[in-house]
Amino acid sequence: MKVVIDPRCNILYSSYYIRGLIDIFGKNNISFSMRYFKSIDMQKESHSFDHYFAFILIIDNTKINKIIIDFRDKNTVKDEAYQWCDIYAKVNFNKEFTQDKYFAKIISIPPGFGIRVYNLMETISYALCNLVKSLSYMPIDIKSFLLNYAITYYIRSPIENYTIPTKSRDNYIFFISTLWNHDNCVTNTNKLRYIFISKARTLKNIIFEGGFKASMNNPEYEKYKDVIFTKRYSVADYVKKTKQSCCVFNTPSVHYCHGWKLGEFLAMGKAIISSAFFNDLPQNLQHGDNIHIVKNEQEIGDALSLICNDAIYRSNLECKAKEYYNLYASPQAVINKILSRINKKIE
Repeated sequence: MKVVIDPRCNILYSSYYIRGLIDIFGKNNISFSMRYFKSIDMQKESHSFDHYFAFILIIDNTKINKIIIDFRDKNTVKDEAYQWCDIYAKVNFNKEFTQDKYFAKIISIPPGFGIRVYNLMETISYALCNLVKSLSYMPIDIKSFLLNYAITYYIRSPIENYTIPTKSRDNYIFFISTLWNHDNCVTNTNKLRYIFISKARTLKNIIFEGGFKASMNNPEYEKYKDVIFTKRYSVADYVKKTKQSCCVFNTPSVHYCHGWKLGEFLAMGKAIISSAFFNDLPQNLQHGDNIHIVKNEQEIGDALSLICNDAIYRSNLECKAKEYYNLYASPQAVINKILSRINKKIE
């Protein structure tokens, strides 16, 4: 089986799935070419570059399967990409808000996150070669296209940094987050994260580190200035400290999406405290098994006390979260789900 990837792909968001393709098929069986993707006009529909990743699978040098992985925050479907593909794998799928006409090709997948997928020389080579290959069809400016490759290598971490086990500390909680200005974040996300941070800071015998990242120009700054942090954390620092944290907090983010944090927390095998999900998951996370769901401020405080003081419960949440990641959310698991759908279509 051969894989051909659209060279216009947003490497920062596509890297997770490219890693899955590499793990299953090997780098030698993966190439980039515009040959199969010229009919997808990414300049026609707004935000296409930040919405999806296109590739094809060639079976026995004859059968072509066209795949879209939609990783955007919104639960909308890109119609042109949907019409082009055979399978439309979507992170923020919401059955309630998706038109029936799109159900035939859609499969729900868990959230991924940006990772470093190539070494330095490979990153430079793919950045320049893919730029040349897609220049006439590029939906964004050259600088932004190349910058994503630089971010992927210099800022993001290899997936192994997330998945290699690290024992959490009983007396330490680390949590950092961007202070968002989107409407749903102002009314929900920021408030819930603030409650978690505030509760964690007041726990006895717990060292809390973190808060909100925001500039003084942020419209929400004054409201949350008591938990704004000024220290700069690299992604490597963020991963290291999050893995050490006794627990973490998840809540739907921009456009009520499954954010990168959920994917990262599952990969790390963390004890996750979370508010209810807005969008669907391919396999629901279960309260008390692989996640701890909370509904209000009181329950956030109770969950913190329980997880910090009950090592057995915390360990179970950690193990089951990692199990969920391995079964459903890892790069390889996502690609295998797509392959399973292809095999069913062939049968």
